[in-house]
Amino acid sequence: MIKHFIKFSTLSLIVLLGFTSCKSDSDDFIELPKGDFDNGYFISNEGNFGTPNASITFIGSDLTEPINNIFQKVNGSGLGDVLQDVAFDDDYAFMVVNNSNKIEVVNRYTFQSVATITEKISQPRFAVVEEGKLYVTNSATNSVEIFDAKSFAHLTTIEVNKAVEEIKEDNDFIYVMNTLYDTNYNNISNNITVIDSKTNTIIKDITVGIGLNSIEIEDGILYALHNTGITKITTSNNAVIGEIAFAEGLTNANKLEIEDNFIYFVSGSKIFKFNKDVMSLTNTELLDTQVSDESYFIGYGFNVVNDKIFYTDVKGFTQNSEVKVYDLDGKLLKTFTAGIGANGVYEND
Repeated sequence: MIKHFIKFSTLSLIVLLGFTSCKSDSDDFIELPKGDFDNGYFISNEGNFGTPNASITFIGSDLTEPINNIFQKVNGSGLGDVLQDVAFDDDYAFMVVNNSNKIEVVNRYTFQSVATITEKISQPRFAVVEEGKLYVTNSATNSVEIFDAKSFAHLTTIEVNKAVEEIKEDNDFIYVMNTLYDTNYNNISNNITVIDSKTNTIIKDITVGIGLNSIEIEDGILYALHNTGITKITTSNNAVIGEIAFAEGLTNANKLEIEDNFIYFVSGSKIFKFNKDVMSLTNTELLDTQVSDESYFIGYGFNVVNDKIFYTDVKGFTQNSEVKVYDLDGKLLKTFTAGIGANGVYEND
């Protein structure tokens, strides 16, 4: 089912009417803001499971005061129960609302509702857009659901028949991380499903180290973080091309980020940074955030975006999150408050 919405942003309308044409003295065009939330960062706030208090926080690129709960402020209704992920394409943001079994589509610059996708959505986890198609991992059905990214119509289903989590795209391939836990809740995942985006068919399974927990892609290389290090896979032919091993003492690494030739990840309250061409990963952190909580809640949200490191303290989901922003050398730049369970940061420009 798809519900469509049309609304106008007051601020955007004022800008449009007041500046129908704008040039500098040198006749260079001045790019006007596309909406109230152009040029900044979105923070996805998961909210409490079973309670429809998921939300989005916006903070400008200059890290001025954040605006919380922007979906409700713009559209007059709540976002839903457990915001898991956000994907982007052209003017749209696709918000994966896990326990509400839906994808909320908004204009990424005004945040006005465009559509709500519910067809074939059952406990969705992550999403990505590739060549005009929206791919969503569906945990209840162990499938990838594919939608038209413009009309939002359901196109087809890919039956993966194993757990599906993070999803990435590169070189006409879709990569799905298959997460699996044993009866003692130990992560025993070691598999990535490869889908040809031109034919929407599974073409390969890639085996990496046990405890696979996050994947990232940069410059044609897929990096897969697991218990013993990082496996490197070329996206040209999906072959494993190398391993970067953890040195003794480095454990519980997760939340992999690759940014401008550097590898970043967290282990508890510590943030690590290495050149992506290193042969091993030592137990020497870039910084310690000094966040303390139950192990599951430490390092809950972590991203490296536009030369800034974002680390969230979700405070056990009992109150609003604190977001810490560092420069790439580990200097604290800003601390601000977001919503409950801040789990991700996304640049909007």
